[in-house]
Amino acid sequence: MVIMEKSPNESMSGDTKDNTKGQLKVIKQAIDCLDTDVNLSDKLEGFVQDYKAKLKSKPRQNLRQVPPPIISGEWKLVRKDIIEKLQPSFCNINSSQLSDINRSQLRLCLLSLAIFPENSIIKKRSLIYWWIGGGLVSQGGGKTAEQVGEGVYNELLKQGLIEPDENDRSPLMNRCKMNPLIRYMLISVAEEAGFFYFPSKDNNTPPEDLRNCSLSSSHLRLIVGGEDGPDYEKLAKDEEVSTVFNVNEQYLKLPHHWLSNMRKLKVLQLGRWQHSPMHHIEVDDQKFLDELGVHHKHLKFLSLRGISRITSLPDSIVQLVNLEILDLRACHNLEKLPEDIASLKKLTHLDVSECYLIERMPKGTEELSSLQVLKGFVVGTTRKNPCTIRNLQNLSQLRRLSIYIGRGAARWEEQFESLTEVKSLRSLTISWGVASQEMREINSFLPRQLEKLELIGIPVESIPKWLNPQELKNLKKLYIIGGKNLARWDHQQQNEQWSVEILRLKHLKEFRIGNKEDVLKKFPRLRFFEKINCPTADNDILWYKSRAV
Repeated sequence: MVIMEKSPNESMSGDTKDNTKGQLKVIKQAIDCLDTDVNLSDKLEGFVQDYKAKLKSKPRQNLRQVPPPIISGEWKLVRKDIIEKLQPSFCNINSSQLSDINRSQLRLCLLSLAIFPENSIIKKRSLIYWWIGGGLVSQGGGKTAEQVGEGVYNELLKQGLIEPDENDRSPLMNRCKMNPLIRYMLISVAEEAGFFYFPSKDNNTPPEDLRNCSLSSSHLRLIVGGEDGPDYEKLAKDEEVSTVFNVNEQYLKLPHHWLSNMRKLKVLQLGRWQHSPMHHIEVDDQKFLDELGVHHKHLKFLSLRGISRITSLPDSIVQLVNLEILDLRACHNLEKLPEDIASLKKLTHLDVSECYLIERMPKGTEELSSLQVLKGFVVGTTRKNPCTIRNLQNLSQLRRLSIYIGRGAARWEEQFESLTEVKSLRSLTISWGVASQEMREINSFLPRQLEKLELIGIPVESIPKWLNPQELKNLKKLYIIGGKNLARWDHQQQNEQWSVEILRLKHLKEFRIGNKEDVLKKFPRLRFFEKINCPTADNDILWYKSRAV
């Protein structure tokens, strides 16, 4: 069914048109400069709410989403001016030569947001991974590529070009969205600057979604769901494609030969980027992955996150010699990783968290010398664990590590003491797969330089002695989630004070820590405190001193 709508000019009153002209100038200023104090969120919110209210006051048949803010010649002039300034930026940026974020990086990363559907909630990490894979950010100035990406993300937040998700309770703002007006502007700019192309009958009007996105000289190909589904055969014949991004297709029916011609591929984002873990993606046959390998030496980012019915990865994947990010999170049917994983010498990020059928880490994981992020490291039985925690002390660049202690793990505590040797480690997550596991008393094993610690399902009745402020003076974030038997804080630490600024306690049915005042005595530097689903007598608490943490 095709719904015909009035043009934006026809549906707006004179006052609204004048107001929109002012908003376009604000958008132009922010996209053009990206270093002013203009915050678009505040300036646009009133206009959007007022405009939606006007639409709702009209007869029922005229209700719709906010249309693109196109105001005849004004829109064309603003768009033309921005495109002229963006055009020189459409080339690969060698960020290793940059000591800080520059405007070209900000503009390119901002334009990349134009592919997401309206009102999407986007995870920060998914954005940064895409930016790294696409070459929009890379290491430089003494910073890793991820740190550079963090800086870009924070700057876009600061300028109001993206907004934090209002439903995100954390002060870290790890999820974002985009104001509809800014999104429409970006779609128009991205189209004319060659980032991607939208064919339409009215070239002055960008579409309200990406359903009609076609091939373009930008080498970006989007998989967009619809009644007819994506044209995989047409896409498979394109040898110039460098980025394939699954926007919203949930059932991927990929031909076996699908990847054979895409020899310039840098980004293959087939998995879930949406915030909600309920977003389901499924493949009918995983044989299309067999094409990955020797002909894809340019591939830097591969995401299969959240895709069902993938049980294993082909051995040929170890031939992806330039692969930096391998995101396999929540591939619930995945049973094992390639045995020759050590061949991925440039791998910086490996995420196999929530892959609960994986029982061991392959030998060679400890040889991934470039690894900065390792999530989902499995501690199993000695027989099934050729790679142990002890081996990780050789990873000199490892900054974030999450460990899953699986069913039947024997004497795993003895391995943990070697974590103190991982001097680069800043963030550590430990989760226990079985609540009834016993935990032997062990000496302090947490690296002193640790800044974030997350304990999930810890099988103890009281906080262990190795968790104390004297050993963890640099700790800023402490999360304790789950743990059926955990009931109290160790009495020996009652008078000790922590440096923690963010404290999250969730789903601890027996745990009592007192009210906000009691917590602040133990955590005097606290800026954010969340206590959810703990004993009902204490009540749930959500308190923060400042969102700038």
